Amino acid sequence: MIQLQDHLAQLSSIRGTRVIQPVKCHDGFMMSVQASSTHYCMPRSDVGPWTRVEVGYPSQIEPLLWPWAELPGDWTDTVYPHVPVEVVLAVIELHGGWDHK
Repeated sequence: MIQLQDHLAQLSSIRGTRVIQPVKCHDGFMMSVQASSTHYCMPRSDVGPWTRVEVGYPSQIEPLLWPWAELPGDWTDTVYPHVPVEVVLAVIELHGGWDHK
């Protein structure tokens, strides 16, 4: 969990919106994971630790994220608000762990 919190803390400002690079997993799966005062997260602040984060646009369908889909059925072209960090960590683990390359 510390690794995810560290990743989220690396947010940089791009055109007024704070964003970070997608999480990449060893099997090639990728997803945007964001947390800041402008994202669907808890706490909704620029300082963590966060308990829920915004996930978006996974590179392939991932059923573990479905309960949080903003547009159910459009699984790879939607945002998943307020996803518990434990679920994000489970998705990363399911896809072979974090690929930091």
